[in-house]
Amino acid sequence: MRLRISFLTLLVAALVLSACAVPTVQAPASAPAAAAEAAPVTIANPDALVDTAWVAAHLDDPNVRLLALHGKQEDFDAGHLPGAIFVNPGQDLTNPDDPTEGQILTQAALSALFSRLGLENDDTIVLYDGNNNLLAARAYWALKYYQHADVRVYDGGLKQWSAAGNALSTEAATPLPATTYVAGEADPDLRTTGEYVLAHLDDPFTVLCDTRGPGEYAGTDVRAARGGHIPGAINVDWVQAVDQETGQFRDVAYLADLYARAGFAPDKQVITYCQTGVRGAHTWFVLTELLGYPNVRNYDGSWAEWGNDAAKPLEQ
Repeated sequence: MRLRISFLTLLVAALVLSACAVPTVQAPASAPAAAAEAAPVTIANPDALVDTAWVAAHLDDPNVRLLALHGKQEDFDAGHLPGAIFVNPGQDLTNPDDPTEGQILTQAALSALFSRLGLENDDTIVLYDGNNNLLAARAYWALKYYQHADVRVYDGGLKQWSAAGNALSTEAATPLPATTYVAGEADPDLRTTGEYVLAHLDDPFTVLCDTRGPGEYAGTDVRAARGGHIPGAINVDWVQAVDQETGQFRDVAYLADLYARAGFAPDKQVITYCQTGVRGAHTWFVLTELLGYPNVRNYDGSWAEWGNDAAKPLEQ
């Protein structure tokens, strides 16, 4: 009897343990692994940015050309990266014959400029400035518009070069022999017009990004015949995308959150604009090259055109 009771006790205990065991459930194939969820957000186009170490290592590379977007000749003369070639973004990269200020230069003008500077179509063009990548990003957009294959931005430019303890040069670069540079055909997916914007104001798949300051957006800081913004546009000041002290773009996770919270998404067409398309080009760079938004256009006519056209609608 004692042996039978012991056996029954063991049997009951085994059944209880079996009933309480937690089953192993395989996650659905579509569920991301924990490691994937924790993976850092990375730059969509890592070749679009270079750092100080990269620039220093390529100063003597004959296939790499540094273009300095300093704004004015006297700023360039006061100190620039060794071997850099000066380009005036306001004069060299805009069209003086266009009635709207700041419009991108023509294909023929870019061909002539780069031929005069001694640049080749297969050169790696590295752009930098001293203003938080603003002018460098505008130049990047212009060169990509005319389909130069290898263009990069030195992230942080002058600020980063000096922060690393590197000396600036005041010597003029030795002029390169003239070449026969041929700019590519304009890429219509990178740029747009006021007529296109007007036609897409009610398009649910198009979102406008006003990259100006809050005062310009609200219409209290008026820089055209009229103040305000394009109807429906969302204001994200371009400066929010950069670290003012380092001059560099903020990290990609921060940028992704910034624009997502504002109401932008990669599955929408985004049109950027500002006053003359410079700040808009900076945000175009952030959304396209850093975050990988597939459909972004810069409206370089911007408020200089829209704000001076009484027939165009606006909001304040």
